[in-house]
Amino acid sequence: MTVMRIGIVHTAGSPCRCAESVTEGLLALNHEPVTVDSEEIELHASRLAEECDLVIDHTDTYLGRGLCRPLVRVLLEHAGARIAGSPAIVCFLADNKAASKKRLAESGIPVPPGIVVHSPEWTLPGWLSLPLVLKPAFEHMSRGLTIAGTKEEAYQAADRLMQQFRQPVLVESYIAGRDLAVSLVAGPEGLQVLPILEWTIGADILSEEFKLLNPVQQPHRAIRAELSNDLQHELEELSRQAFIALGLRDYTRFDLRLSPNGSPYFLEANTTPSLEPLEALALSAKWNGLEYAQMVERLLAAAQSRYRNQGAADAETVRFELPSGPVYLKSAGGVAAPAQSTIELAALLDVRPGEEVLELGCGSGLLSIAAAKMGARRVVAVDLNNAALEATAANSRLNGVERIVELRAGSWYEALGTAPQRFDLIIATPPQTPGPVAFGPKYGGPDGTRPLFRVIRKAPDFLKPGQGRLWLVAITLANPRALRNELQKRFSEAVVVRETERPFEAGEYEAMHGGLFDYLCTLRDSNTSEFEYHEDGRGSFRNLLIRASGPRQP
Repeated sequence: MTVMRIGIVHTAGSPCRCAESVTEGLLALNHEPVTVDSEEIELHASRLAEECDLVIDHTDTYLGRGLCRPLVRVLLEHAGARIAGSPAIVCFLADNKAASKKRLAESGIPVPPGIVVHSPEWTLPGWLSLPLVLKPAFEHMSRGLTIAGTKEEAYQAADRLMQQFRQPVLVESYIAGRDLAVSLVAGPEGLQVLPILEWTIGADILSEEFKLLNPVQQPHRAIRAELSNDLQHELEELSRQAFIALGLRDYTRFDLRLSPNGSPYFLEANTTPSLEPLEALALSAKWNGLEYAQMVERLLAAAQSRYRNQGAADAETVRFELPSGPVYLKSAGGVAAPAQSTIELAALLDVRPGEEVLELGCGSGLLSIAAAKMGARRVVAVDLNNAALEATAANSRLNGVERIVELRAGSWYEALGTAPQRFDLIIATPPQTPGPVAFGPKYGGPDGTRPLFRVIRKAPDFLKPGQGRLWLVAITLANPRALRNELQKRFSEAVVVRETERPFEAGEYEAMHGGLFDYLCTLRDSNTSEFEYHEDGRGSFRNLLIRASGPRQP
C-alpha cells in the first residue's frame, strides 16, 4: 500500500467529529493526515493542492453559514487540489434543497410534494395537505427543521425561518413512516449501494438535537433495514439514478422516508455525509464487511481511481475533420469522448444557414459546434451533466461559436422551460444500453428505449411543422422493432441514412454490471435486441444513424 499525505478540511469548533475520526482511520492505514480549519482555507488551499495526494473536505459551515460551505471546495479546486467526493458545483446543487429536489423530480425520483416560499407573502395551496415540514433551503444537519400541524403554524414557522436564516423556505407534506439512510460508494465494479440503514428513534423527525448527540456517549438507535427483495432492489436502483442525476462522485448518502404503504421519498442528498464510526455511512460499510479504516481506504481508492481515469482521458486538443470544417475539442474529466457514431452523425447533419437547432445530451459539444459551423443561427445544447455543459462551453469558445451555442442544464426537453419553442433540427444520441437495473450513464431502461422514446415522443412538440427534422443515433441492442414503430407514429418519414458495425466483447458489458451480457442475450432470444455473437467471445451490433422528418402534430 502506498503511503499518502491526505488533507482534511473541517470547521473548527463544529460539533461534527468527522476530522478526528478520519485522522484515526488514516493513521491506522499509515497515511499522513494534514488538518486545516475551513475558515482559513484561503491561506492553505494552495499548500493542500501542492503537498497532498488527496483532500477530504468535510466543512460544516464557512463564514458562519452552511450555505457558503461549497465555496471551500471552489477554492480548493481553483488551487488544483485533488478532492475526494463531489465537485463544488454539485455540492452547491445538493445543498440547495429546492434545486436538487427539482432535479431529482425531473429524473423520475420520488420526492415529497411541496413548494418554495421566498417572501412573507405566500398562500398555502389547497393540494398541499397538513401536517407540513418546513426547512431552510440551504441548511443541513436539520437546522431549522419544523413540523406544522395547522396553516397558522406553517405561516408563523415560515416567517420565523426566513427571518432567522435569510433564505427561502421549503414547505413540504410531512411523510409519515420509516427513516432510511442509503449510502453509496464507487468501487472497482462500479457504484455500490451499501446495506440500507434504518433509524429507530421513535420520533417524527431526525431533529438537529438528535444529529448533535455524541453517538459514543448516547448511541443512535440504528438497525440494518429489513426490506423485501423487491423494495430493496427498487431503493438501490432509485439511489443509483439519483446519484447520476445530481452528478455526484465517489460517495454520498441519501436520506429517505418510506411511507407506511411502502412508497419511498427522497428527502435530500448529503455530499459530505458524516464519517464518524457510529454514523450511517460507517455502519452501512461495516455491515458490508468493511471496518472503519477499510472504509476510509475505500473512499480514497474511489477518488484515486477517478483521477487515474481522468488523467488517462485528458489529452491535447483533438481535431475532427467534418464537411462544415474542422472542429477542435478538448477532453474534460467526467465527460466521455465522442463515440465514432457521433462523429459520423456530425458529418451527415443537414443544417441550413439560419436554422435553429436543439441538441439533447451535448456531451463535449461536437454536434452543437458542428451545427453552428454549418450556419445555424442558434444552437441550444442541453445536458444534465454539469461537466458536459462546462466542456461544451469551453469547446464552443475554442471554436469561436460561443455566441451561437446556448447552454441549458436539465433533463431532455424540461431544460427548455415552459415558454413554447420550436426548432428546425433536434439532434440526440441518448443512452440506450438495456439492463435489468440502472447501472450507470449508459443505461437505457429494460429494453434500452426509455431515453430514446422520451426524445422521440416529444419531438413533434418542439419541431417546426413541415420542415422540422430529428437526427438520432440508435443501436440495435435497444429494441429496433419498437423504435421503428415509434418513429412511424410520430413522423411521416424515418430513414436509416447510414448503418455501421460496432464490435464488442462480452466483458465490456460485464464491466458495466454483473450479468448484463446474459441479460442482453435474453433480449436477443426474445427478438427484442439484435446483435451477432461468436464463440470466440466477440460480437457486434449496428449503429443506426436516423433522420426523421414530417413531424405528426398531436
